[in-house]
Amino acid sequence: MTSDSKCVFCSPSSEHAPRAYLESPRWRLLRHADPVPIAGWMMIATRAHRAGLDEMDAEEQRELGQILARVAGAVRAVTGCERTYAITFNEAVKHLHMHVIPRHASDASTTSWALADRYRSTMRGEMDAATPQVAEQVAQQIAALAAVSLGEFGFAPPEANR
Repeated sequence: MTSDSKCVFCSPSSEHAPRAYLESPRWRLLRHADPVPIAGWMMIATRAHRAGLDEMDAEEQRELGQILARVAGAVRAVTGCERTYAITFNEAVKHLHMHVIPRHASDASTTSWALADRYRSTMRGEMDAATPQVAEQVAQQIAALAAVSLGEFGFAPPEANR
């Protein structure tokens, strides 16, 4: 498995690495790092260092859509959102990670491209982030629900994979 020692996704023991809630041989389920703009903002990251979708191996390619759909379902069930977005930029961290973000009809700042403005405003401290405690609690609930449907891909809590 390829890795990059300078990459926070490749070095899960790094102080800046997002916490893994579930892991499989090829994937990690993470929550967005604080400050998280919206509770329930989760990420799926490859374990092997991949700069983008075009660098995935055949097994990762086969699994990604099913994993995203199941995580999106868990995000929706836990947060009560009407739908979810799945996006990737891989710019701040050049390691393939897909964001799964709740879209709440009652919150215009979670619509389409307004979400990017909310993200930037939260990072600049102009808009309140979800409290770390709430973000953590929601992420744990999502991971617990997702674990049921992700078991066939080998997902388990990180300590179970050691």
